[in-house]
Amino acid sequence: MKTLKLFFIVLVLIATKVNSQNKNQSVHNASTKWFTDARFGMFIHWDISSIAGTEISWSRKGTKPLDITGDPAGYVEDPVYDILYKKFNPIKFNATQLVNLAKKAGMKYIVFTAKHHDGFAMWDTKLTDYSIMQSPYKKDIVKQLADACHKAGMKLGIYYSQRDWHHPEYGIGDNKAYIKYMNGQLKELLTNYGKIDMLWWDSYGTGDLEKFWQIGNTYNLVKKLQPGIIMNNRLAVLAEYNKQPKAYLGDWDTPEQVIGKFQNTRPWESCMTLAIGAWGYQPNARLLNYTECIKMLVSCATGDGNLLLNVGPDATGTVVTEQANRLGKIGDWLKKYGASIYATKGGPYKNGAWGGATFKGNRIYIHVSKWDGNTLKLPNLKAKILKCSNFTNPLNKPKLVQDGENLTITMLAAQQDPVDTIIVLELATSASQELINGEPIAVL
Repeated sequence: MKTLKLFFIVLVLIATKVNSQNKNQSVHNASTKWFTDARFGMFIHWDISSIAGTEISWSRKGTKPLDITGDPAGYVEDPVYDILYKKFNPIKFNATQLVNLAKKAGMKYIVFTAKHHDGFAMWDTKLTDYSIMQSPYKKDIVKQLADACHKAGMKLGIYYSQRDWHHPEYGIGDNKAYIKYMNGQLKELLTNYGKIDMLWWDSYGTGDLEKFWQIGNTYNLVKKLQPGIIMNNRLAVLAEYNKQPKAYLGDWDTPEQVIGKFQNTRPWESCMTLAIGAWGYQPNARLLNYTECIKMLVSCATGDGNLLLNVGPDATGTVVTEQANRLGKIGDWLKKYGASIYATKGGPYKNGAWGGATFKGNRIYIHVSKWDGNTLKLPNLKAKILKCSNFTNPLNKPKLVQDGENLTITMLAAQQDPVDTIIVLELATSASQELINGEPIAVL
């Protein structure tokens, strides 16, 4: 009798744990839904480095143990890089125009570098003189951008680097003085600018998370000040992004300068630079071409992830014409074909060199980037296909043939779109039912 009673107690405990996990997962899914629906955002790396036209932070030559120099020929700590702010006067900066540019590009959120590794604050901080308020410009950039985002209905993310290669107490002794400073800055950012939708951390780099960085205090502070905020996976980073303590793993993964692999069990976002290899403004950097940009966006969406595409305004505060034009062309494409990207899920086919697929409701959007001559052969679907059409050009109707194992789509080479041919399959049932135990269908 005791054994039976103990058995039931164990069952209840297991059920309680499962219910709790399911509830937590549901809450997490709800908080990140806007993010996964958005699929496309603007990253903005910008501060005093734009004056020199060199990489943000990494072109600063470090001198302290925790400083890192990315470029051996970079600027020395003093007097070159650290006094660039004395010349920083971005008089052409217009937050409304920047937000409108993001909207024109089809982007649904903006992530702005409030403070990068070099420690320069782009807001009216009361905790240091190393800020935009001590430059000739003397205006709060974060406030202008926050106001413009809120007015336009644009989701706003704040990038904040836990590193600070300028601050004299960063990484010194028990590090408590710097932690007090860092948390004070976070309190300013999360208190004075209205709703902040996301916080984009960028790693500590080294040191013990609990003792040296007091990570729990920082995490709790953020959640207290902005309960609905979501955070990326770089708060608890020392070396590898996905090996943090589970409690601080964040809400999404952040593959950098590479397109993430298919993953539908946890949100992810590839952060990529529009100017190849350059986060901050570098006048001679080559831009990704239009085709590369579209394929990158499609690869993220078909892999069930987001694209966070970076721009670097120049020293005047404007996004240069070439970058703005490129964003505009992406936006033109999304005006036509955004239904195959926004608020979709990746799958049910696993993406690859051939292309990929997204789905929503009973529709599957097949993005074909590589045909086998005139054909694309995919594994058959369980559901009945009610209609097959060409989203890219409705006049060029594809031919669909189903046999016992395969689904073959045929289209003349002259009718295939050179960037991305989008074939729409309308099913008799929900496309989500085509996933096999939640996994996409492998394409050989």
